[in-house]
Amino acid sequence: MANEEPQAAPRPSAPRRAVRILGLSLNVAERTGRTLSGKLGLMILMAWIFLGVPDFDLALLPILHHRSIVTHSILPPLLFLLVARRLGAAPIAGAMIGTSVHLTCDLLSPMVGFAQIWLPAPIKAPLGPLSYLWLLGNALVGYVVAFGVAYVTLPRGIAFPFIIALSAMTGAAYGALNEQSVLSVIVCLVFPTLAGVVAWRRSVKGNSASAAKAEG
Repeated sequence: MANEEPQAAPRPSAPRRAVRILGLSLNVAERTGRTLSGKLGLMILMAWIFLGVPDFDLALLPILHHRSIVTHSILPPLLFLLVARRLGAAPIAGAMIGTSVHLTCDLLSPMVGFAQIWLPAPIKAPLGPLSYLWLLGNALVGYVVAFGVAYVTLPRGIAFPFIIALSAMTGAAYGALNEQSVLSVIVCLVFPTLAGVVAWRRSVKGNSASAAKAEG
């Protein structure tokens, strides 16, 4: 009995280790995101991650079709908001940018066959020409939300040019690697610029209304 060696503590299971790693990562990101450089870094990181999220439908082909209406929308970044809202607003803006860039580039494809937006099982039917409207609407809403979040969390002089530059960089990378098209870079400049103007005008109107109420 005296010579018995103490038994080693059981190792945590893979899911528990994953949860611990995720929790540690969230804590680090939460503290990092309190500074301006941390916010910008998290926006860039989330933009690059979510650039590929719409194609996650390929991993769920028995249920979803490629270019699924579920993943080719702003739903994934909204779900990310629910899961990781403790990280603050900046990562959400980056997630919206990455998703919107992907959807914008997908607009360049002829909407035939697998290039169309598809409904999930059990329907699995394409939207046809309405695919353009779905992609365009979700991309623009994503850009507007990204600008709105950026205006809140970043200095006004940085928000607009940073979102434009981030969209152009991710669009250039996605266009070069996936689309082999210079046009993708152009549309990823035009679309966020238009969305930024809309977000800016809404912000100006909101400030004017607030000032009018304060004077009244």
